[in-house]
Amino acid sequence: MQVDFSMENIRRCLCLECPVQSRSQCVADKKKIMLLITQQDLDSAMRMDTDRVPGVYCSTGRAICRDIDPHEECLCSGCEVWREHRLSEDDVSEYFCVRER
Repeated sequence: MQVDFSMENIRRCLCLECPVQSRSQCVADKKKIMLLITQQDLDSAMRMDTDRVPGVYCSTGRAICRDIDPHEECLCSGCEVWREHRLSEDDVSEYFCVRER
């Protein structure tokens, strides 16, 4: 099942809390951008594009941040988006940030 890249899924996604990303400077920088975007007016030109959101990799594919640590624990199986879309049945059932879907 295809996962939509949407604000709803961005909000429910656990990637931002994932230990895989916890020490990534790239992810930290993208979190700042996300915070700025969420504080903008709805008419703002700033959008939640896939290159700005460090998460929802089950939708977008592999992480663009290369300083993530795939040796840390992955939280995919505890994610509401993951469960809702039955991603455990997919060929790549976890670590979407490392393995392109």
